[in-house]
Amino acid sequence: MLVSDLTQRETESYESILRAIAAGKHTRDDISSTAVIPSTSLSHYLTRLIDLGLIERRIPATVPIEKRQTSRLSRYYLRDSYLRFYYRFVDPNLHLIEQGLSNRLWTNMTEQFRSFVAATFEDLCRTWTLSQAQNGRLPFEPEMIGSHWSPEAQVDIVAINWKAKQILLGEAKWGEGKVGRQVIRELIEKTPKVVPNIKDDWVIHYVFFAREGFTESAREEAKKYRAILLTLMEMEPNLRMR
Repeated sequence: MLVSDLTQRETESYESILRAIAAGKHTRDDISSTAVIPSTSLSHYLTRLIDLGLIERRIPATVPIEKRQTSRLSRYYLRDSYLRFYYRFVDPNLHLIEQGLSNRLWTNMTEQFRSFVAATFEDLCRTWTLSQAQNGRLPFEPEMIGSHWSPEAQVDIVAINWKAKQILLGEAKWGEGKVGRQVIRELIEKTPKVVPNIKDDWVIHYVFFAREGFTESAREEAKKYRAILLTLMEMEPNLRMR
């Protein structure tokens, strides 16, 4: 009813796109294939959903500002938190809800809930980074905050200032237990793949977010690069202030 009221027509097409994105199909080709909507017609629907605030278009933060409008690296995500939950857990399980099979419903939800929360945690980490930038608490003033993806590397949190030649790279880990040294090393090692044209005159900063904390070896490794280490509890006060 919500989607029908907002779109006022072709509700099934809009819903099929929302379902596809909720299922993890974020590129135009994947959305088109899963929603069974020709790629040539997809722009109309995506633009309308963006205007309604139901989805958002993301581009890697590492794409220079002058190239963002024409970038073909777009990915689409559900922006509305209610719809994100509904199309991930309620809509695919309506048959269980109708039959009152609550045990099976909770099993299905439990199997997927950790990955669902992990993605939300990444969003919170980017929100924290934005909050810190707005309050002048980062080592530099970013021109762009987001994430990075390419065939060579993916980074959860990126803040960059092209003019100042400074970049912040971050990883968010929602797994149980403390984050180990290997996570620190992995981000350091893939740094040259994130922005290949970064030269020696760039200043690189690191931040790591964890659900529960970090091992002692991870802390020692992080010290070598003056990396920021944060848990969800340590992030929370800044998120509330935003």
